[in-house]
Amino acid sequence: MPILIFFLAHWFLSLFSQTFFYHRYASHAAFTMSWGWERFFYIFSFITQGSSYMSPHAYGVMHRMHHAYTDTEKDPHSPKFTKNIYEMMMRTNKIYLGIYKGTLTVDEKFTKNVPDWPAFDKWAITWTSSIRFFNAG
Repeated sequence: MPILIFFLAHWFLSLFSQTFFYHRYASHAAFTMSWGWERFFYIFSFITQGSSYMSPHAYGVMHRMHHAYTDTEKDPHSPKFTKNIYEMMMRTNKIYLGIYKGTLTVDEKFTKNVPDWPAFDKWAITWTSSIRFFNAG
């Protein structure tokens, strides 16, 4: 029973970090927080997202683009311009990685006031940091 409670709590905390930090804060700038709290939620998101961690900066930029370009060819994850879900996911990943690596030119209006901690993201998306979630036991 304790293991079930742990996994349920972890799942709900991952939903919270996705909604609170990635979506409401990074993407929509629905509220502000201090530098320290922003760093705290970067780390909290890494812990709760586990090996599925995404850069809050790249996520926020991509989601802002999604709202600006909904269901047009510029929408980073519209299903209207791909043949199937797999192709859509690969296209989204390509755009996400372009934003993350800085190889995709993005209008400044999408990057303004998006949280950014490049050093943490660089470490967090490594294979070795992701695999730690599987070796925690």
